[in-house]
Amino acid sequence: MSQLVEIVLDCRHASSLARFWEVALGWRIRPYDEAEVARLASLGLTPETDPTVAIDSPDGSLVFFLQEVPEPKTVKNRMHVDVRLRDEAHLEQLLRLGATVLSEHDGWRLLADPEGNEFCARQPA
Repeated sequence: MSQLVEIVLDCRHASSLARFWEVALGWRIRPYDEAEVARLASLGLTPETDPTVAIDSPDGSLVFFLQEVPEPKTVKNRMHVDVRLRDEAHLEQLLRLGATVLSEHDGWRLLADPEGNEFCARQPA
């Protein structure tokens, strides 16, 4: 049987967008260990300029991975994620971090992250 292990989102600025998704998902950006910092340095990069950032689920079974690509987003996503909000304060926090409400529906809202990637925000359970 297959197992979903990673969801990859193409983006323009991985490190800044990762901070948004860390809050949206309630997961943690994977910390950089010494070996990874050294690898990045050998490429002339730092954790802040790393074109790839991993956000780990609490149990480590799934990774939300952001990777920089040169082209901007130009059309609607072909796939999106749904996030269950903790409460209305969670929505307000996402809006302060750059989310945009695209439409409102019964029990959920269609939002866009700061780079325009659509996702659904479901009401708290």
